[in-house]
Amino acid sequence: MGNQELIGEDAEIADGVNTVKAPLSSEERQVERTQEGHAQGRDQLRAWVQLRQRNAYARNLAFRHTLRFHLGEQADRIDEELTAFGGDVPTVLDRAVTENDYRFNNPRIEAYSSIGDRIDQVVHHPDYTTAGDLIYGTGAVAKLARLGGLREGMAFYFLANHVGEAGHSCPMICNYETVRVLQLVDDFPDRLEYIRKLEEPSYRENFTASQFLTEVQGGSDVGANDTRAWQNSAGHWFIRGEKWFCSNANAELMVISARRSMDRTGTKGLGMFLVPARKPDGDRNDYTLRRLKEKLGTRALASAEIDFHDAFAIPLGGNFNFMLEKVIHHSRISLAVAVLGFTSRGLQLARDFSETRAAFGQSIKTFPLVRENLALIQADLDASLAGTFALIALQDQIDTATESSGGYPREDVDDTTGSAKEATVAFVRLMANIGKSVISKRTVDNMHHCIDAIGGNGAIENTSSLPRLFRDAVIFENWEGTHNTLYMQVLRDIHRYEHDRIYLHKLATEIAGMKSCQDEQKYAEQYLDQLAGLLEELKVLDTGLQSLQMPDVVTRMANLYYYVSLVKEGVHQARFDGTDAKLASAELFRCRYMIGRESERVAKNAQYLDLCDRSLGFANS
Repeated sequence: MGNQELIGEDAEIADGVNTVKAPLSSEERQVERTQEGHAQGRDQLRAWVQLRQRNAYARNLAFRHTLRFHLGEQADRIDEELTAFGGDVPTVLDRAVTENDYRFNNPRIEAYSSIGDRIDQVVHHPDYTTAGDLIYGTGAVAKLARLGGLREGMAFYFLANHVGEAGHSCPMICNYETVRVLQLVDDFPDRLEYIRKLEEPSYRENFTASQFLTEVQGGSDVGANDTRAWQNSAGHWFIRGEKWFCSNANAELMVISARRSMDRTGTKGLGMFLVPARKPDGDRNDYTLRRLKEKLGTRALASAEIDFHDAFAIPLGGNFNFMLEKVIHHSRISLAVAVLGFTSRGLQLARDFSETRAAFGQSIKTFPLVRENLALIQADLDASLAGTFALIALQDQIDTATESSGGYPREDVDDTTGSAKEATVAFVRLMANIGKSVISKRTVDNMHHCIDAIGGNGAIENTSSLPRLFRDAVIFENWEGTHNTLYMQVLRDIHRYEHDRIYLHKLATEIAGMKSCQDEQKYAEQYLDQLAGLLEELKVLDTGLQSLQMPDVVTRMANLYYYVSLVKEGVHQARFDGTDAKLASAELFRCRYMIGRESERVAKNAQYLDLCDRSLGFANS
């Protein structure tokens, strides 16, 4: 019998090793065919997709505890709102942001109208509006703009960033900062209407704001900025020049820096101005969009180069310090919250994958290296969130306290730090700069390891949001001050305002209150002593050598504050929730970042793996 006689519908071919079905017919080749193993793998991916659609807020027990720790019973008041928004985040919001982020759906500029009028309109995909309505619909801008409302508003902002920047994260922060600035300046026509429109909980109906600082020749050297502000005989101000990084280029209200004095060099000659998209007579203001930036990440956010051709402007502050204090400072705090939202979502995706994926005949969740990877990310997230929300609580305290009563604990006052309010303001400024640098850098690393936890599937744009989160994290690391800029700012503040002494006094006070956890208190005291010695050695070095020491100094200052903040939360969690997850995270964080000598390192044994499981909540699940 010849070979041709074997080939038929049910015929089999023996190849000497295996017996396989005959080649598929041309009709059969048009249909996707799945082997049994392929079906199992796809079932696992399907289970992963279903699991990751769980409520992003309800499942995050650690974050919910952080809110309860800082807000007390007020956390119950917003719990229902957060739960509702948390249900939308991994479903309808993520789908809209994903669609909008596809390269052919990114924003573009329509420079001219259909009849040739100059309009410089930024055109977005319709899902940009869908995402915006969900994010602004939380009412987060009004919450953030209210003095004392940062902890509440940042809870919604943290959740919103579980889908990445989305084209709205940056403008939302600009909105609340602009509202706060407008509440402080002298009245002018439309001021109250601007505030109302900025707080409107609907992207379709609201105004959005933006903040333009950087110029092509300046970059981090803000004192080199050359965009000019000038005043006519009627007292009106106008802006002439260009800005290089203009994110949210289609904003209705732009807060920009411009040089109002040519006699004063550097940042001393800069002022802050509001440039509305429309002049008082309703016509377009006099600026043009040169081009949009093709960015690595945050692609849905329209970032442009803008030329101002004597654009109408409203003065907001006579010096750059006002912009630094009321805008840039708050942006740095907000940025830390945003990237922690990225990490939180990345960790959720990685944990869900470990729950549903099998390899070598068992769930990958059982592999020690997988559990350690997830636990180290969890520990860093827990510590960074604890420190960041502790800082936000202090900012709320600053914002709501009166000059007479202060509202600050008296132990924050000593001979070296001055008044309680001045010490607290200085400490928050210091840690905002430090936190922006350290947290943003670690976020990029953590997002990388979230992708590692998923493997090849973690790098595929149309499989999950992880690639987008990673790309956005890289962008955020360089926003609102590069690492070197922040290192040098901290160094200048140490010399000029003795921020090191304020920090050491604040941390000594915090550590003294850790009496219920003596081991952790001892670790913290030892680390503080080492840091104090390092700071003293720093100040006697040559100026150039001091700058080389700053990355290590800044990182150590962050480590201790975040560790102490997390231990405090951990004690509260153990007392009220009956779990030691955060105390386990604190110990893992200490092991990873705060142990220098090899002889002190924790052995990676069964006890260490148990510590990882407790941090993740596996031991309690």
